[in-house]
Amino acid sequence: MIIDVVKNILVNQMDIDEASITMETRLNEDLKFDSIDKAELITSLEDEFNVMVDYEQVLHVNTIEEIVEEIKKYVKE
Repeated sequence: MIIDVVKNILVNQMDIDEASITMETRLNEDLKFDSIDKAELITSLEDEFNVMVDYEQVLHVNTIEEIVEEIKKYVKE
């Protein structure tokens, strides 16, 4: 599932505590992400799923759920 991949990237590549990651987790407020962090996450997701996403659209998301929903547009689970 996409959420599992997102969690794996956050935990293993970005050193985020897995217990702090839920669908409601806010990237900016809860994880203190900036635009560079979001870009790194998106790049990792693109690599993992072998897709290209619309960065302008994805950089505006603010929760883990929104990231998952955006990636679903590009990936068939």
